[in-house]
Amino acid sequence: MRRDRTAVLYFLAQVVRSVVGFGTTLIAARYFGAGGLGIYSQVLALLFWLKLPSNSLTTAISKRMSESTDRTGHFTAGLVAALGYGLAIAAVILMFRDLVNGYLNANAAVLLVALILGNITFDIVKSGFVGRKRVAVSGWFNTAEQILRLVAQVAFVLGGTMVIGLVYGHVVSLAVFAVIGVVLLRDSLRIPTAGDFDDLRRFAQYSWLGNLKGLALSWMDILVLGLFVGNEFVGIYQASWTLASFLALTSKSIGTTLFPEMSALGARESYDQARSLLGDAVMFAGVFLIPGLFGALVVGDRVLEIYEQEFAMGATILVLLIGARTVHAFGNQLMTALNGLDYPEIAFRINAVFFATNLVLNVALVYYFGWYGAAVATLTSTCVYLAGAWYAIQRIVGGIDIPFREIGIEIFASLVMVGGLVVVLPLVPRNVFTTVAVVLVGAGIYGIVLLGLSTRIRGKVRAIASL
Repeated sequence: MRRDRTAVLYFLAQVVRSVVGFGTTLIAARYFGAGGLGIYSQVLALLFWLKLPSNSLTTAISKRMSESTDRTGHFTAGLVAALGYGLAIAAVILMFRDLVNGYLNANAAVLLVALILGNITFDIVKSGFVGRKRVAVSGWFNTAEQILRLVAQVAFVLGGTMVIGLVYGHVVSLAVFAVIGVVLLRDSLRIPTAGDFDDLRRFAQYSWLGNLKGLALSWMDILVLGLFVGNEFVGIYQASWTLASFLALTSKSIGTTLFPEMSALGARESYDQARSLLGDAVMFAGVFLIPGLFGALVVGDRVLEIYEQEFAMGATILVLLIGARTVHAFGNQLMTALNGLDYPEIAFRINAVFFATNLVLNVALVYYFGWYGAAVATLTSTCVYLAGAWYAIQRIVGGIDIPFREIGIEIFASLVMVGGLVVVLPLVPRNVFTTVAVVLVGAGIYGIVLLGLSTRIRGKVRAIASL
């Protein structure tokens, strides 16, 4: 029950965070159009790719801290190593600032350095909370940073700083919460030993590719699109990805909560419990993504018009990206289990295949087919990822209880929802308010059918509601 409560609290934090993040995207789209949103998206793409090597430390810190209740120097070791890398990459960026500014079409090299250092520290702080099994705290901490980011970005934009104001606001919020996080985790600050650094290295040498996979999923297409298509297409693509990612919140919340629990079970070699836990995770992985995929087929263009009318042309992109997110959600639960059970070398190989597939397909398909190629590349590579994770988990823990009946009910409830939407859509005008109302009606239909037919999901919801 404690795990369920943590997952719910983390999920709620992610919902609030995503709604606030949607506000940032909406402001960029409304004030600066798809082109302005495209520029900001490319700044973020550079940020996440350049700080990539430090990302492997976050998973390693969470893993090592969650293995024992004793206080160790792993958190401090990770913080020192990450900031050391951040300062090194900052020097390189400043050395080649003209190239960086040219790619971004803005004088933003110094701001990019500040973004990287702030983001690295903030990520280490979040991993410290997860390692201490305070996952819900990590989620709400992340949400608070997102709220401050939106407030700061609005203030800078209204102050006349144009698109670059979005970056200013981002830097301010990261700096504030990075400092707060270090203060809150000050009891984990210990002088690290050589053994602490080595513990992190042994896990990070495999987990870094998992973080590379995550970046490839979220930012490879944006980076490649920036080379081949205009900023307007990049902006519309990013808006579609933001919506698809919102639907993946349940899966992400479950995965984040699952990792420290799987880590503890792996240390005890309790594989029966691990199989049961993984079955529940798979059951809820697509609970929002599956209806979102079906819903996007009929109302995707209307939903994208909430940003601006020009965004409606991304309706097909939205469907493809939600499909990719759905496939990835199931695969990610299996990969979380592999890492939690301490099989990072197997996860490493699967992530390597995913990254290579994603990179090659993105470059090839974007070159020939533009932004549709990027979406197809993402969908195809996630299918490869799921297949590899499925094969690996079957070999390690044996057959897991895949809840085919519940997944089938989720699909059936989605089809009933689509039927209702098809009836309602011709009767309502096309504007923001009716679009929101239609989405809520569809969600209501789906929820009623799902809970009415699935006793397992209904029982789980009742148990969580009584917490």
